[in-house]
Amino acid sequence: MLTAMQEDDRVVITNADIAAAKRDWQQARTRGDHAEAIDEAHDVYRRLVSAQAQQIADTFRATGTLPADQG
Repeated sequence: MLTAMQEDDRVVITNADIAAAKRDWQQARTRGDHAEAIDEAHDVYRRLVSAQAQQIADTFRATGTLPADQG
């Protein structure tokens, strides 16, 4: 269980964060960036989606509800 200090330090990933990462990845592909840059942008997007999914699951388990800006 999180202590108050740990909970305050938690990063919250919103749908806007996911949308921005997806846009960055798509723009890298459209611009024809180097494959490494495209892969890195995709990895950031993928990690944010995964982290948000975990965050949503944790919130739902703890409260039985979902925040409005997630999921």
